Amino acid sequence: MKLLLLLTVLILALPPALASIPVRVGAYEFPPYVQLQQQQASGLTVQLITQLNQLQQQYHFELVLTTPVRRHQDFQQGLFDAIFFEDENWGWQKKGLMMQASPAFAQDDEVFIALQSQAQSQQWFADLSQKSKAGILGYHYRIANYETDPDILANQYLMIPVTDHLASVELVLKQRTDTAIVTRSFIKQYLKSYPQYQKALLVSDRVDQSYQLQLLLDPAHPLKMDALYQWVCQIMQQPAMQQAFADNGLTLLPKPD
Repeated sequence: MKLLLLLTVLILALPPALASIPVRVGAYEFPPYVQLQQQQASGLTVQLITQLNQLQQQYHFELVLTTPVRRHQDFQQGLFDAIFFEDENWGWQKKGLMMQASPAFAQDDEVFIALQSQAQSQQWFADLSQKSKAGILGYHYRIANYETDPDILANQYLMIPVTDHLASVELVLKQRTDTAIVTRSFIKQYLKSYPQYQKALLVSDRVDQSYQLQLLLDPAHPLKMDALYQWVCQIMQQPAMQQAFADNGLTLLPKPD
């Protein structure tokens, strides 16, 4: 009992410098990186945070939920320090937000889906200018010139705003939109979970955009990007993480020379 009491006193007496420094990681609905169900997050970002906390003890990574629309403002207000599986071109530079950006470490694509009975062939996707499109509010789509204003998206690009990829697919299945934009990784995961829709949906060969995903970090944070990037690269070499990426159809990019 005395030994336990002594250990407790010693732990409490440790200087603050030895305590783990928090790194708050912003996360919004973006499968397979972040999937939300009743405000509970899962996905590759959650796995990466767990692995980072197991790899080292100097920093403690924790998830902070945000939204695609609100993420820039939440960062400005200091609600989180970093964001994973992001692209610095997704509004960060345009809004003048200074972020440390890692080299890209993963690649994904955005593609279009439509009902097979309506589209019938890949040629249908060649001209989508007069077709309605479901897309997630706050996302940046090349077909819409990376615009995020809901009124401009609706009037100029016939975009129907939704809050997540599942809603996009449902609008297509219910014939409430001609097409929807989804990530290749998501639709691969979706059709694996719901094989009954494999014949109903046609996935485009046309790619709206390919993007290379980065880590973004507040330059004022004590953690330096070089260290974070090296840790993530180390984690990405683990067989379990490589399998998770392969299962979702994602490409891991090599470290730059």
